[in-house]
Amino acid sequence: MQQTSRTFLLFWTILLSTRAEDVTVTCVWSSSCVLPCRSQYHDIIHWYKDNKQNSVHTFYDKDDHLEYQDGDFKYRTSLFRDQLSQGNISLLLQTIRTTDEGRYKCYSATSTDNSEQFIRLRVQAPVKEVDLNMKSDKISCGMKGVYPEPQISWYIDGSAEGDFSVEKAGDKEGLFSVSSVLSQSVKENTTYNCTISLRDKTQTASLRRENVVIMSGQDATIHCPVSQEISGNSNITLMFGNSSTILTYIQVSQFPTDTEWRGKKIHVALDGTVTIPNVENEEHTGVYRCLRVSALSRQEVYSKVQIKSENYQTGVIVGLAVLIFIILIAVLCWRCRKKIVNAIRKKQQTSSSENNRNSSNGNREEQGQESTPLAQIPGQHGAETDPQ
Repeated sequence: MQQTSRTFLLFWTILLSTRAEDVTVTCVWSSSCVLPCRSQYHDIIHWYKDNKQNSVHTFYDKDDHLEYQDGDFKYRTSLFRDQLSQGNISLLLQTIRTTDEGRYKCYSATSTDNSEQFIRLRVQAPVKEVDLNMKSDKISCGMKGVYPEPQISWYIDGSAEGDFSVEKAGDKEGLFSVSSVLSQSVKENTTYNCTISLRDKTQTASLRRENVVIMSGQDATIHCPVSQEISGNSNITLMFGNSSTILTYIQVSQFPTDTEWRGKKIHVALDGTVTIPNVENEEHTGVYRCLRVSALSRQEVYSKVQIKSENYQTGVIVGLAVLIFIILIAVLCWRCRKKIVNAIRKKQQTSSSENNRNSSNGNREEQGQESTPLAQIPGQHGAETDPQ
């Protein structure tokens, strides 16, 4: 009896240790998804979900039996009936919901044997587009209809930034809408990057604002965000204002070419540099937007092109001349003041020296008078010798 118990315990230990791990399947929200399961037993098939009392799907006697099917799965499940004899007892689940996420058991049996397999279903509603906007001096990042709850990170010129606000809301379908606003003001020639993380998926969006100031007749140079990635296509579009498209091409599979726009031959280099030649009038000034979109990123550069006229140049020259004149006057005044101060100091020093000399002479005269003998004082000697 003891030997039998040991044998049973050993068999159970081996069975547990060799049990396969759960198979993980990621399903896209609102689409159809297959929960894979294969077994040589296909007379009786039951699909269950954790925390559900009724079955997800039941099959026996060569037919479906869904009288006691859980209501959440009504009209959404089916088996591959023509492949059951080949061992494919996978479950097709349609119109995936966020509530479908969880652990499922695939049970199959005959009259003598049975098998169990476990599948973990994860639901994902991916980010379709990151909405990165710049209003006044603030920049915001948002997305709608995503699952699971996303995590947002901000980067400024590649460095992580933690000062931002986040607002999240869920809808009746269990999907999330998220909006985040960066606290600090937007600066020119600075790249702002918003990163959205959904489990192992990451979507990024970046925005940069540049100011291009040229003189009339000069070439205007703006920049498009190009990728250094070897694989993967990305669409690059150059626009003027909000709607006028200048050019568009697919990076990697296409090379940029020159294009005509408003009488100008626009040149695009491989590094994303765009040259607009000989900009002379207001027709070619304003905001240029260059957008690069790939499967996992969206990058945009705003370039504001401005022309400074000759009057402005003359004004700048006059302003500089006035500034230089003021500086020269200030220097001359400072030097004159310094000379006056030095003259006053010199006069004070001279006066002080004369006073010192006069004081010294006076002292010597007083000392001389005190040392003169009484006999030598006029009138005193005669008074003593005059006979009566």
